[in-house]
Amino acid sequence: MDIAHLNRVAVIGSGGWGTALAVHLARLGKEVSLWGRNKSLIKEIAENRTNTTYLPGIKIPDLVSPVTSLEVALRNTSCLISAVPSHGTRDVLRQAKPYVPAEAVVVSATKGLEVDTLCRMSEVIEQELGTGIPLAVLSGPSFAVELARESPTAVSVAGHSMDLVIAIQQEFCSRSFRLYATEDVVGVEIGGAMKNVIAIAAGA
Repeated sequence: MDIAHLNRVAVIGSGGWGTALAVHLARLGKEVSLWGRNKSLIKEIAENRTNTTYLPGIKIPDLVSPVTSLEVALRNTSCLISAVPSHGTRDVLRQAKPYVPAEAVVVSATKGLEVDTLCRMSEVIEQELGTGIPLAVLSGPSFAVELARESPTAVSVAGHSMDLVIAIQQEFCSRSFRLYATEDVVGVEIGGAMKNVIAIAAGA
């Protein structure tokens, strides 16, 4: 697969951040499957093109296909974006593994560490999907609603393969969404996990 053209994307996780990423990528002309386990939420997105629970007021483009089947979501995808909350990532990826195309790029967009193991999300992904997969992490001081509203938003994208990182940077960027490329996978993941903790402490 040519990683420079990630035109069919599966976003796993229909919360605010997963939905915002799906909306953003669809606006860039990509075909996006948006998977969620909540059938009523997925039905609302399909029928009303809104996610009032996690991203109210945002119109979801027609290029986003909401689904509750991991098999359907991952069929022929060139890029899997994992946006499941950290406590559920391992279980969902374990269920998804049989359907992930061998050449698919995997992007972790989940902030946080696994509670029981303290594993970073990229470690969880490699443990469940296998080492050696094309894997990158995306994180930053971002808010789902800002991305969805096309407000200026900046994140970092990190991976051990800079070819992959640069491909994701080029394919995901827009006039309002900027991605900074780095090889510091650990720094990006730990920074993302600590962001909310520091924000709460600063507020207090």
